[in-house]
Order: sequence, then structure tokens, then C-alpha cells
Amino acid sequence: MHVLVLSTGNPLLENALLTAGHTVSVLQPEGTAAVPGTARHTIAHWDDLDALTALEHSLPDVDAIATIDEQAIVAAAHLRQLRALPGLTVDAARAYTDKATMKTALAAAGLPVARHRVVHHADEVGAAAGDFGWPVLVKPRAGLATLNTFVVRSPEHLKELVGAGAFDTRTTDPTGRLAAGHVLDSLHEAPHGFLVEQFLDVEAEFFCDLYVHRGTVLLAVPGRYDAPLLQSVGDASFDTVLPPEHPEAQDVTALATRAAAALGAQSGVVHCEILRDRTKGVFVGEAAARPGGGSITELASVMYAFDLPASLAALATDEVPDLDGTPRFPALTAVMIPAPEGTVTHVADRDTVEALPGVLDTDIRLIVGQPAPAGIGTMTRAGRVLYVPDNLKTLDQEVAHLRAVLDIRVEPHTAA
Repeated sequence: MHVLVLSTGNPLLENALLTAGHTVSVLQPEGTAAVPGTARHTIAHWDDLDALTALEHSLPDVDAIATIDEQAIVAAAHLRQLRALPGLTVDAARAYTDKATMKTALAAAGLPVARHRVVHHADEVGAAAGDFGWPVLVKPRAGLATLNTFVVRSPEHLKELVGAGAFDTRTTDPTGRLAAGHVLDSLHEAPHGFLVEQFLDVEAEFFCDLYVHRGTVLLAVPGRYDAPLLQSVGDASFDTVLPPEHPEAQDVTALATRAAAALGAQSGVVHCEILRDRTKGVFVGEAAARPGGGSITELASVMYAFDLPASLAALATDEVPDLDGTPRFPALTAVMIPAPEGTVTHVADRDTVEALPGVLDTDIRLIVGQPAPAGIGTMTRAGRVLYVPDNLKTLDQEVAHLRAVLDIRVEPHTAA
């Protein structure tokens, strides 16, 4: 099969398809590196659908068009529509990537979501807050990793944020993979406005990745973050995959499955985030037509002993992946390695960390004498530790002990 992959620079899907014996062409942003063994085509911006339409005639004949990149979901659907190929439709792609469209569709399907309004300038935030009540949450219509997402607590706080440039500040991109979309735009630069949402006083945030073939869920991987994502931006965090029989896991899976059905699940992975507020109300936060970020996909593949790249390649070519659904562990945690800004002066070696009970694997990307790699939003680039908890009730203490053994020391950068 010949597959066109839309990619921002992570070649996971491309390499998996090549390994499975498929012919692969790649459409990627200008300036990104070619993937060996593939035919390369380039675009300037994912959201320029007119340019994609003009480019379409020069692309090869293919049997499928696929992506696992958030920024390219709509572009892939647009090309599928031009070629009359099966897969996620343009309407469904927009529902998964435009948070305003998404929440409207979820609410219409009877799913609980925060109330929202689209605005185009900070001057309009106060009127929305007059309807929802202060505080409110401000976020881009399309985005990831909580970039440009923040709470506005009062009219006075709004004025402070405007004065500090919060609505006009572009996000920096240490990954080099985000320049061909609107992810880095400031809120005021957003061509179709941004969202003001009802503030939910979230006490717990969960995730669920659904592996879906032609609308049927083959495997659900529910879990929870150690803290709501907005509270963990730039901080040390950890994510835990829960056993399927766990009461929270069952509730999260049920809500995520309903959300995917409402937005239009076909073949691929759907990532959902579920929120529980302090009144014990449960809400769908967001959903995406791609695998979860960070270590979530790795947690899934280790917990359920499946080949992640092969499974993604199978779903991209409309095949049923080999997914057993039997968990290997009572629970599994990815402990993100914190990366404070500065030069690394000490970090434990891999053997020391992997000698700890429960540690399965470590990926430490800190090098003594080198600057700690910068993260972006909720994403760390300093590595992670895969860990089997002894007891979910004592997981916070277990992670604290693990971090103490890592013994990361950083010399802060001094101003020139």
C-alpha cells in the first residue's frame, strides 16, 4: 500500500509504515529533515487549504492519507476529501481540532462540557465573564500542551495580564516542529479568535486513549495526571495508567467513548481529557484525533504489551492491530524528569535509578556540564522514568523518593 503521511518531524508513523513494507510519501513543512526511504513533499503552512488544493495534483497516487500530528489533522482530512479516500472527514477533523466546534458538538450530544464563547480581543473577556462568572479560562481555539492557556481571575487581573502582554506574546518553539501552524500565535494573532470558558475548579484530571478501528473501540487506556495540567505547567509531573477495573478508569473510559462517538471516531487513536471538579462533577475537557502526548503512548504499549508503531501503521492502513487488552501491571506510571533552567551539575546514572524497586526503564536526557533541555508548555524534554507503583494511595511519596534518588542539581544561568 502507498501511504501519504503528513508529519511535523516525528517520523514514528513513517518508519512504522516502512517497516510494515508499505511505500511512504511524506508531506512536511519546509525546512524539516527528510525521512530516509520516503518521497518528500513540502508545504509552507498546514492551515493554507488553498495551497494544499493547488499542491494536490503534484502528489503521488496513494491508497491512504494519515497523520498523528495535531497540526496536520485538518490538512490530512482535506487531502482525503480531494482524493475521495476513506478516513476522518473535514467536519470531524475540525471538531477534533477547533475547541469551540468541539465543545458545541459535545454539548449537543448531551456530554458535560464547560460553557464557552469565542472572542477576538481581550476587551471582550469581561463580557463573557459577566455571563459565566469570574474567574474564567482563556485558551486558543486550536492548540496543544496548554500553550497560551491561563486563568483570568477578575477585571483587575485582566487589566494586569493585558498590560503584561499576555494576549500578545508568541510562544517560543524549542522543538522546531510547530512553525507551520498557528500553535505559536499569540491570542490576538489568532485568525478566528480565541476561547473564553467557564472556569472549572478542577481537583483531578484524567486521560483516555482509545484505539479505534472503523468506529469500534479495540482498546481503551484510561489514566490520570498527578495534578490538573494547568497546575503542572513547567513543574515535575507524572502520569499513571490505571487498571481497567479501577472505578475511576471505568467512568473515564465511558465518557471518552461517548465523546469520540459524538465527534466522529473512525480508524486511529482518539485522546480524551476528562476533568473532575471539587463538586465531583465530571466534564469532557478536550478530545483529539491523535495519540496522547508525552509518555502516554509508551505507557499504553508497555501496560498492554503491544507494538505501538506497528499498531499505528495498521490503523493508518485500515487494518486491525494486534491488541490483547490484558494489563501486565496493576498500574504503570511515567515520572517526568524535571528540567529547571540552567547547567546540569549532577544527576544519578541510569543503573542507580533502575536498581530501585518498581523501576522498569529510565530515559535520562540530562548531561552534566550541559544546559537542561527546554520544555514547552506541559511537555518536558529531559526524559522520564517508567515505574510500577507499589500502591496508588502512596504514589506521591513513592515518586518523591524516586526524584530524591535522581538527585538533579542545576546551576542557574546568570544574567550577562
